[in-house]
Amino acid sequence: MHTAPQAHLRLPVLRGHPVRTRLWREWCFFRVAIRSFRINFLVLALLLLVGGGLFRVLEPEKQHTLGRAIYYTWSLIFAQPPEDFPSALILQAMFFIVPVIGLLVILEGLVDFALVLRDRQRHERSWCKVMAASLSDHIILVGLGKLGCRIFRLLRQLGRPVVVIERNAANQFLEEIRRDGAPLFIGDARREAFLEDAHAACASSIILATNDDLANLEVALDARRLNPNIRVVMRMFDQNMADKIRAGFNIQTAMSQSALSAPAFVTAALEGAIVSSLLVNDELVLTQRWQVGDDSPLCGQTVGAVMSRYGVGITDRRPRDGQPRILPPPDTQLAAGDELLLQGTLLALEGLDSQRLGLAAVTAREPQRPAP
Repeated sequence: MHTAPQAHLRLPVLRGHPVRTRLWREWCFFRVAIRSFRINFLVLALLLLVGGGLFRVLEPEKQHTLGRAIYYTWSLIFAQPPEDFPSALILQAMFFIVPVIGLLVILEGLVDFALVLRDRQRHERSWCKVMAASLSDHIILVGLGKLGCRIFRLLRQLGRPVVVIERNAANQFLEEIRRDGAPLFIGDARREAFLEDAHAACASSIILATNDDLANLEVALDARRLNPNIRVVMRMFDQNMADKIRAGFNIQTAMSQSALSAPAFVTAALEGAIVSSLLVNDELVLTQRWQVGDDSPLCGQTVGAVMSRYGVGITDRRPRDGQPRILPPPDTQLAAGDELLLQGTLLALEGLDSQRLGLAAVTAREPQRPAP
């Protein structure tokens, strides 16, 4: 039997192109930056319109078009007189005042924009709010510890949009989230404003992965109030409390760390070829590696026959010569050398193993017949 442990979880890469994700993130940041300078733009636009109107009214003999009059004012802003010194007093005053006001507005805007680019994290919540507002049926992840980071990686590998809320601004995994381009909010998710910024009203699920049971419960109730149809998956350390909360508050999934890790410890002690396990109706269901030998009871049988006869399913088949196949068809015939992933209860897998061992023992005890 092949006993090499599974190094990592392999999932199909369905996520969007990383360049597009980053460009979308930068576009949202640019929108927020432009919004923060709307007063500067308003002053500049007002100055151009008023100046252009004055050129047209006070110099009727030159018959300025609106475009030319605005261009004259724009030239004045950069201290480039568009014509000889005018005779009208108001226009003469404009030749002195407009360059000062215009340059102050433009320079102030450029300096502020440079500061925004340098200190992007100061405006991170604003532009992440813009990104989250454009999402729907996304998943909100609260808590970015080691468990939360693993959850984030798997969700992104599956192509699901994720919005992250993390309380600790010094968390070691924050830069990974920023490089990915996912919306990130730094703060306590128990403040309802963070759930609103994360667009919880249109989210499909929320995963609460912090190490504070009461905080997870509080955030779950707030999320349910904002979105009664949201699916809540909550981490809890007390399994008894998890069971009561799941039933009492109609929370779909509440899992404790001990309930999740206990099957893994048990199966690791039972057999090295077991790669995963889960509890279904309080019964242990295992996924085990298996190599079909010449004396194996599976050799020559079809996938459907194995399921009917032994009560185990085959989730992966790797023939000795050929391409691997996940969930092979029921009429697939197994051959010696095939590497399989069998899934079934502990009793079913032990029974299958005992049949093979029993056959091997009988073969070993059978006396050799003399040659004729």
